[in-house]
Amino acid sequence: MLLDNKKNGKVGDTLRDTLQVGSNLANISGLFSIDGFEALKKELNRVEQVRLLF
Repeated sequence: MLLDNKKNGKVGDTLRDTLQVGSNLANISGLFSIDGFEALKKELNRVEQVRLLF
């Protein structure tokens, strides 16, 4: 799934809608920031594993 925060959907909205307790998240992005984590902290703390590739 390709999200661009414009016409192809917003990453934060999609993560809020799909992350559940025990989920695994793999994300490829050169733009993921600590501010992005802060905005999604509640949702990201539910997941079992997070893999980020910058």
